[in-house]
Amino acid sequence: MAWQRKIPFGYMIRDGVVQPHPQETDAVRYIFGQYLAGASLLIIAEDMTRRGVRYHQHTAEWNKNMVRRILENTKYVGADGYPRLVPDENFAAAQHHRAERNTYAPLAAKIRPICGMVVCAQCGSKMARGTRSHGRVGWRCQNPDCGQVVTLSDEVLAELVNGQLQKLVQSPHLLTTPELKRAAPTMDAIRLQNELTMALNRGSEKPEHLKTLALAVTAQRYEQFPDPTPAHDLEQLHAQVEQGHADADTLANLLTIAVRAIRLTPSKNVELELVNGTIIAGKEAQSA
Repeated sequence: MAWQRKIPFGYMIRDGVVQPHPQETDAVRYIFGQYLAGASLLIIAEDMTRRGVRYHQHTAEWNKNMVRRILENTKYVGADGYPRLVPDENFAAAQHHRAERNTYAPLAAKIRPICGMVVCAQCGSKMARGTRSHGRVGWRCQNPDCGQVVTLSDEVLAELVNGQLQKLVQSPHLLTTPELKRAAPTMDAIRLQNELTMALNRGSEKPEHLKTLALAVTAQRYEQFPDPTPAHDLEQLHAQVEQGHADADTLANLLTIAVRAIRLTPSKNVELELVNGTIIAGKEAQSA
């Protein structure tokens, strides 16, 4: 594209020769300094946007990828005949720092069914799994007003959840079926019912129109009834557990059918919230 840079940030061409760009050179050195001081790529990008030094002429906005490209560019230490802008030790330190930050812990197979169910025990918001802290797994609350972080390995979390499911197997009376409640009519349902009533009272509407309204009202009423399938599945699972079945498949079914959420506390305590509202508390985990 025409707006893409033809020469790396920090340089300019004058009289056919590549030379340091005074303003951009200061920005490159500033970026390395801020990164080595502990600033994240996002924080640096936001800072550069505020400073008004443009990476692309068509926009003043910076992003993490722009900062990352600068930190990775060996031309700043004299590669390919470019003038040196950054000392070797600063460039090497930045690469070492990036390697430490990028340590990644792959998602264990046993944790995959659990990931989407983990919530913050303090505020009830979803928690997301991350591995930014030197490869250690951490769960962060997605509520910005809470932001709870719990460091807990996949193996320990899976073991704790399994222990709670085993406890549930020993207490099948907790697997009560939640009461099925009909939802309140929506505004659309009320509007359609009123429209049908008025059409019938007028007595002059065409049968096709009345039929269309009646079918629409019926569809809206049908949507107010709860789906009985989850309750039926829970009843079957309840009977299975009472008969003493507690194999791996039973535990997996308990997780997907009976458990609404896995609550994680700051003290690394795992609790199961069942679909009927029951909370099964557990013992605190050892630090992982």
